[in-house]
Amino acid sequence: MEIEKLLEELLLVPGVSGYEDKIREKITALVKDHLDQVETDSLGNLIGTKEGKEKGHIAFFAHMDELGLVVTNFTADGFIRFRKVGGIDDRVLPSRHVQVITTQGKAIPGVIAWVPPHMAIDRGKDLERTMGWQDLLIDVGASSEKEVQSMGIKIADPVVFTKQISYLANNRMASRGMDNRAGCAVLVSLIQKLKKRVCKGKISFVFTTQEEYGLRGATVAGYTVKPDNAFIIDTSSAPDFPGVPEVYKRQFQISKGPVIRAFDTRMVANQKLKAFVEKVADNKNIPYQLGVVGGSTDAAAIQLARGGVPSLPICIPCRYTHATVELVSIEDLKTTINLLEEIVGASI
Repeated sequence: MEIEKLLEELLLVPGVSGYEDKIREKITALVKDHLDQVETDSLGNLIGTKEGKEKGHIAFFAHMDELGLVVTNFTADGFIRFRKVGGIDDRVLPSRHVQVITTQGKAIPGVIAWVPPHMAIDRGKDLERTMGWQDLLIDVGASSEKEVQSMGIKIADPVVFTKQISYLANNRMASRGMDNRAGCAVLVSLIQKLKKRVCKGKISFVFTTQEEYGLRGATVAGYTVKPDNAFIIDTSSAPDFPGVPEVYKRQFQISKGPVIRAFDTRMVANQKLKAFVEKVADNKNIPYQLGVVGGSTDAAAIQLARGGVPSLPICIPCRYTHATVELVSIEDLKTTINLLEEIVGASI
């Protein structure tokens, strides 16, 4: 399957942090026939293994959860209050299409309400301020609390942003949820490519939960999977558009290859693994970039597991992360898959 079509399939499956059942089921269906073992742990991480002919154990991690919302209560006239799940900027919330995912699996469409400028009392003040999430409401078309509940909507139901997938010029693709369905698509594709290949050592493929809510899945999986070395496949905020602070500019770009994430807010990459991946890429003429960025990935949790696990994030450059229009290059996805395949074939 073409990587962009695989990514489309994954993007359209809901999976807010802590509510990953549907996306885990989807990924399981895509990989179970290509691995020696597939299991789910107590925190919902999906762990697949491919046995090798020699000693040694490497693991690839990609988080399968996405940013979203969760229902907190209802107003008497049928609106829904919510809170954020993960690092969502309040500025991207108003007037968005959403779907409330019920316990029965239904996706109830709604929109986040917004007071129009026609009703501004103090236009300067009202139009400049950012309304906080706690003051916003979801409108599903109901007229009463009872009607909302009759739709099957309950407190603690997850809410996802409705996905619009767009193909842009220069082989680029935009949608909410690229972070980190892009990483998941890369790992699924890698697993499928390795189906008939006899690998040197054992390989684990871990699709983690609750990364956007504190790296919780990886915190558990780092202990239970017990790899010798770990590679974390995620996205990294590309600083290649106007308005980015000078401290981040000109580091890396989309369409120029995956990013070896050398340093971020919560971790410094293992220098041995960094040098190893650079050597592999250089020997195979695979383009790559280096990044010093903000934020964090599952690597921050995995590298502290047990007595410490050498860890390296390999990231897909992504513009506008944590917005509703995250943008990646399809070529970067393909290049990342090629790099990971060469890592599997090389000795660490």
